[in-house]
Amino acid sequence: MAIALFNAAEMRELDRIAISEIGIPGPVLMEVAGRGCADAVESLLPQDGPGKVAIICGKGNNGGDGLVAARHLSLSGREVDVFLLAEPGSLCGDAALNLGILERLGQAVRPVTDAESLSAVRLDEYDVILDAILGTGLSKEVRGFFARVIEAINASGVPVVAVDMPSGISGDSGRVMGTAVRATQTVTFGHPKPGQVVFPGAKFAGDVSVVDIGIPPGIGPAANTATWLLTDDDMAGHLARREPDAHKGRFGHLVVVAGSAYKPGAAGLCCRAAMRAGCGLVTLAAKGAVLDRVVTGAVEYMGAAASAFDDLVALCTGKQALAIGPGIGTSEETAVFTRRVAAEIELPVVIDADGLNNLVGHLDLIAKCEYPRILTPHPGEMARLLEVTTAEVQNDRLAAARRLANAHGCLVVLKGAGTIVADPGGVAYVVPTGNPGMASGGTGDVLTGIIAGFVAQGLSALDAACLGAYLHGQAGDRVALQRGQHALIAGDIIEMLGEVVLGYESIRDVDEP
Repeated sequence: MAIALFNAAEMRELDRIAISEIGIPGPVLMEVAGRGCADAVESLLPQDGPGKVAIICGKGNNGGDGLVAARHLSLSGREVDVFLLAEPGSLCGDAALNLGILERLGQAVRPVTDAESLSAVRLDEYDVILDAILGTGLSKEVRGFFARVIEAINASGVPVVAVDMPSGISGDSGRVMGTAVRATQTVTFGHPKPGQVVFPGAKFAGDVSVVDIGIPPGIGPAANTATWLLTDDDMAGHLARREPDAHKGRFGHLVVVAGSAYKPGAAGLCCRAAMRAGCGLVTLAAKGAVLDRVVTGAVEYMGAAASAFDDLVALCTGKQALAIGPGIGTSEETAVFTRRVAAEIELPVVIDADGLNNLVGHLDLIAKCEYPRILTPHPGEMARLLEVTTAEVQNDRLAAARRLANAHGCLVVLKGAGTIVADPGGVAYVVPTGNPGMASGGTGDVLTGIIAGFVAQGLSALDAACLGAYLHGQAGDRVALQRGQHALIAGDIIEMLGEVVLGYESIRDVDEP
């Protein structure tokens, strides 16, 4: 099953239910959370000595968790220094309760509230730093003194354990709110958060572990959460078993509009990827010059001349899906052709690369389509479609994917580190597979073919997009393990796809009776 990623509002509601309706006292939840943080710190400390820990606390519940961790670490014999970024009297609730306990046990708590007191702290002298400054509910940019504290933590070179979220990262989006702690590990509570798996936040979170703090399962908003992390089990469930008497006609016929005189390879990659994904038949619709260069050496897929729109309509009769965009160019003639395909072809259509560029300013054409439209932009293409900067897209990838999907009634696959699949209803799925070695020419064309191949086989647009993106990334990860990231090329992903699918078929066969 996909893993629910809880945003700040959902976690607040879950805490409220646990405390007010179930009757679990807040201090009990804080105690378990803080103990989990202490355990994570212990895992990084030297075993041949007491180890020295700096615990930096804000005045909220995040700081309260840090105070609990300080108590457990101190009682276990660790050398602990607690730095409070507020006056002790300003704490309230459960955080104030734990501050009092800590002080009565004789643990000194040192207020650090300005640049002068901060300059006296030598963080590079510690073995581990526990970041308990800001939590998941951060909603404004980190500026001034808190930003200087975060910069000091990052400059120390010391391993950092973050409490719930690295301070400065939005738990809802993964956005860097001005500046942020670069954690070695993040200990989160109850459920993982979107900002821990969506970039750029994932880069700051390090290794993420989820601590069960005693909230009973099955309560709260889990079933209705809007963000999910895909898992291996999700993928295995989408790969249907093939009957012994099956034939190629039962696994779909895909039409691919791809390639140009200058980019013929994009067409070949897209078509071969669709075949490797299990599509029964693939026909490349292109101009004669492209067909001569691409189909001549192909033995698995077919070619058909279809330079006019009416030719394509005829070719699509009886087919199950269409993919358009890889390498087609952006001439005015091609742009008009693409827009007609997007608006008029009565099949599910996967649109990528130049297909997307040709739709900039014309996305209204797909808003009322009866058949699904799957858009697969990389961040630059997404920026053009939304008329924003690439930096804005990357700063909040979830919001960008949701905005495009919702505004135009389409399914969006926002490629990149932590690919995001967003549906028109606002639900988003984060793909945890893939690696930087896949940032090379043609890998996007391969993804287009894989997704379109799954659509042609009868999967829903959402299932095909999630499965395609996940397996594409998994194949890239397998290649990187065998050949390294620098040597990875698009064709390697196609060749590895069969091995990856075989692995998930094995999982499926074990799960099925």
